[in-house]
Amino acid sequence: MRLLVFLFAFLCLTAAARAEEAAPFDFPHLPGAAQEFYETAKTGEPTAAFNYVLPLINQPDLTDFERRRIIGYLRVAYDGYDVDDPTGAHYAAMAAGLLTNVYSALAEHGQALAWANACIGLIGDRWEERAVNLTLGACVETAAVAFNELSNYAQAIEYAGLARQVYRLFIEQEPEREFYVANTLMLEANALDGLKRHREAIGLNEDALEIYERVAGPESEGVANITANIGASYWYLKELEPARAWSMRALPLIDKHWGPHSYGASVVRVNLGLIAFDMGREEEAMRRAVEVLPYIASNPSSSLNNQRWTFELMRNIFAARGQREKAILFGKMAVNAQQEIRALNQGLSDEDTEGLRAEWSRLYRDLADLMIEEGRFSEAQAVLNMEKEQEAFEFLQRDGEADLRETVALLTDAETSDAEKLAALALKPVEARAAWEALSARLDAGEGTAEEEDQLFLLEDAIAEAEAAFEAEVGAFLADVEETRRAGFAARFDATGAYQAILEARERPSAILQLAMLEDATHLFLTLPGATVHEQVEIPREEMHRKVFNALQAIEARSPEAEVHLRGLYELLFAPVREALEVAGTEVLMINADGVLRYVPFAALHDGERYLVEDYAFALYVAAVQTQFARAPRAPDSAAGFGVTQAHEGFSALPGVAAEIESLFTASDGEGVLAGQTMLDGAFDTRALRRTLRNPPELLHIASHFALRPGQDDDSFLLLGDGTRLPLSELRTSKFRMTGVDLLTLSACQTARGGDGSEIDGFGAAALMGGASAVLASLWPVADAATPVLMGDFYAGLYERGEDKAEALRRAQIAMLRGGGEGQGANRAASALNAGTGAGAVDDFAHPYFWSAFVLMGNWL
Repeated sequence: MRLLVFLFAFLCLTAAARAEEAAPFDFPHLPGAAQEFYETAKTGEPTAAFNYVLPLINQPDLTDFERRRIIGYLRVAYDGYDVDDPTGAHYAAMAAGLLTNVYSALAEHGQALAWANACIGLIGDRWEERAVNLTLGACVETAAVAFNELSNYAQAIEYAGLARQVYRLFIEQEPEREFYVANTLMLEANALDGLKRHREAIGLNEDALEIYERVAGPESEGVANITANIGASYWYLKELEPARAWSMRALPLIDKHWGPHSYGASVVRVNLGLIAFDMGREEEAMRRAVEVLPYIASNPSSSLNNQRWTFELMRNIFAARGQREKAILFGKMAVNAQQEIRALNQGLSDEDTEGLRAEWSRLYRDLADLMIEEGRFSEAQAVLNMEKEQEAFEFLQRDGEADLRETVALLTDAETSDAEKLAALALKPVEARAAWEALSARLDAGEGTAEEEDQLFLLEDAIAEAEAAFEAEVGAFLADVEETRRAGFAARFDATGAYQAILEARERPSAILQLAMLEDATHLFLTLPGATVHEQVEIPREEMHRKVFNALQAIEARSPEAEVHLRGLYELLFAPVREALEVAGTEVLMINADGVLRYVPFAALHDGERYLVEDYAFALYVAAVQTQFARAPRAPDSAAGFGVTQAHEGFSALPGVAAEIESLFTASDGEGVLAGQTMLDGAFDTRALRRTLRNPPELLHIASHFALRPGQDDDSFLLLGDGTRLPLSELRTSKFRMTGVDLLTLSACQTARGGDGSEIDGFGAAALMGGASAVLASLWPVADAATPVLMGDFYAGLYERGEDKAEALRRAQIAMLRGGGEGQGANRAASALNAGTGAGAVDDFAHPYFWSAFVLMGNWL
């Protein structure tokens, strides 16, 4: 991590004529400002406004709140000068230069570049005038800083070189300008580090170091910054001993000039943490990371770059310890910092921010890998889609978010409060430090008393204790985040007798396949009438997660490679028990899966010659719900259909839903298998749904959007036709009891797929727990064009051919598989998603994407 610091010596302005009124501003009082200018500044006089905030610009302990107040004064100054007057243009350029500085510190680099351009536009053609030359060089230099922060390193090098050229024009007359030349060398070295040209970066930094030591002294701020950056370059090269030596040399200097809870101090401490981690010193690395948290908590915007590095380091530490839940928490916080930087700079073009996205894409990929290892597929998918802007926008649009760069990684309810707790803990050393600094200043000025000296010593003791207590509390907090992963397996597989009783009562030969993932193996427990089979497949849990995720990705992309992935899952999850199933003559297989294995479309597993749906009917057996296996009377007029066709905030229109409902329900033309009442859009509201459930139909068909936030029931919802969002938490209440509903069909987006495979996360399982006998739900966003075809054949099997639900679904899937068809049109997620329509995508209904999304849960009769 590199220090990007301004080391300017700004000069106080003399008064100039004011051309226009300043923008509206309430002129707040700022402690530490030049108070002699305050009364005049309040009148809007631009020079007074500029000079009032000038002493604050380079203060190391500025908060983000204070920076935003400074912006107001600088805007007053900029707007107040007559830019048609050469002197007024110069002074306006100086104000623009400081605005560039402040906005860059707030990570609003687009704004910083805009103000740098304003400055250059005002005086760029006067660069040979000695009076304005230094101001112009500073503006060009701050632009280089912004380009570095945006990872646009080629532009940063160009602008650093231009600034150096400007500064050198009058260096013979003003030898002190070497200081500014050294600044540009440091900025260029930063860019070279970004381009992985680290040896060249070290060379330039050593040149700058020689200048800083000669011009400003061996313990100056410039020396502190440059030594820190040399240490960072050696860390990039993985030459850890010199990296540590240079960083340790920088630390006391930076603490001396800026304090231990400043931007520069946080950079060096993170660097020392990175070095310690690579040396295998995890405890030291964690201690260094914890030392940065007070600064982060006090400066949420200006610390965003530090947040990326700090939280990434903490993620890596916990991942190395095998504590993945903690690693995921801090991985999310690192991604959130990156997303905030993108949000603050969303006015820039894709080209301008491509470097920023590409350099930090590792945050998204590494977090997604951790989530996949834990089976949190929905979150992993969201994070991966954030990496590329267009994909992320489309993904988040279907989930009801308005803008990519204003979204952050999903935090579960528990994690959100943990993050808030972490921030609160980080503030504890800050108050004690502020009191110590106030007393120390009085004593240094010779104004303190002996009693105040005693108080100072007590405060120093208190600071030490507070920091120790803080580290202990952080450790306690992190320990609370830990979750037990293996609880419940014994109960799940200790019910063989009950399962066999269920199977013996079935008319069709049936079996229950239970799958349980442990750390190093997946266990298959097959229960047949009067017999059980156990097979153990040696495969680490993380590898199994990866295989399932890759298969789902291939399916949703409609990739021709999907069959290869599904063949791999077949060999692991089905082939070991295939012979026993064939001997028993099994026709219906109920799946009771563990974790992310619930997401596997077993009907689409491929044995090398054919899909399993061609030989077996499948249903999910939900152990958490007591399923009553009985076939209800089938009356086509005991049905109800609800749908959403119109666009609502965050969701695209679903024009295919109207055709779906019309094709399934009998209308004036007499077409359709079902004959019940239908309600679309505004008629489909909470009251209508509750009214329908008072006298529940045997079949309830709902076609809409569903947004799922893993672990957050209040934020997971079904979109109703009037735009109302029905939360999952409310659906689980007695207001929406579904007792008497034999089949609830959820023709909506990912209604069966939760965050980590837990059955209580899905809308489908919630409906089962609410009394529905069976639920048909989808594992991924379904295609508008395909859904009516599958549903029509499925309902025909139930009501015309007299088949049970499992067989009707199997035959409908086979019809699509063998009949083909054109798989065009929008999907149920959102018309903008267009998953997999790139090169190599398969667009006919024979692909598993179209026919294997729907899974039957509960009573399959």
